[in-house]
Amino acid sequence: MSEDAGPRGDSRFRDHAANERTLLAWIRTGIALMAFGFAIARFGLFLREVAQAGQIRVNVRGLGSAWFGVTLVVLGLFTNASALVRYLSVRRSLERHQSIAPSPILAWGLGLGSVLVAIAMAVMLATALRE
Repeated sequence: MSEDAGPRGDSRFRDHAANERTLLAWIRTGIALMAFGFAIARFGLFLREVAQAGQIRVNVRGLGSAWFGVTLVVLGLFTNASALVRYLSVRRSLERHQSIAPSPILAWGLGLGSVLVAIAMAVMLATALRE
């Protein structure tokens, strides 16, 4: 009888499946961040093009959307890379039958990065409203 049969094997399968679902959730988050960043950067480019055509009046120098877009894309990239490292670490521990509590660094890093981007966006918008 194989080692994976029975209740212990079922538990190992559930653990590996949960680890993979967690990886996929983090990957979806990273992809969403990158897509949102790309959309913000492209929208800023669109506004600049419309302003140059004389359709609307926009403070082209103060837009800053390209920087926020790039920042969100990099945050998404960091999220996906960190998720892969976390997945492999948990998988290795599961294979060794070790109990492991994954490090909260990924959640802290993403949360802190998102807060910093949101503060910068709020400052940029508040400055734009004053003009």
